[in-house]
Amino acid sequence: MTMTEPVSELDDDFLKEVSTIIKTMGHPDRLRIGELVRVNEHSVKDIQQALGLSQPVTSQHLRRMYHQGILTSRREGHRVLYAVDSPLIEKILECLKETQAEVRGRM
Repeated sequence: MTMTEPVSELDDDFLKEVSTIIKTMGHPDRLRIGELVRVNEHSVKDIQQALGLSQPVTSQHLRRMYHQGILTSRREGHRVLYAVDSPLIEKILECLKETQAEVRGRM
């Protein structure tokens, strides 16, 4: 490798964006929320019941994910529905799912 060759094929701006998203998603409950709302929209109540979390904890995770651009939300009457709003998150979750199947298959 010469000094003019890039160390990585990944763009610096992309790496910064991904790093922020990975940090945000670095909690098992947030990964579970992402997996749940990846396919269908869900309300805070639906999410908390499905994952067995308290309402304040669920809301805190959703707020953080929303502010990082990972989730989108929309109102439907009195409910706020959340869904994944990032193709990067969809790709990360799919990669985790594939990796889990591959790793568990070797055990």
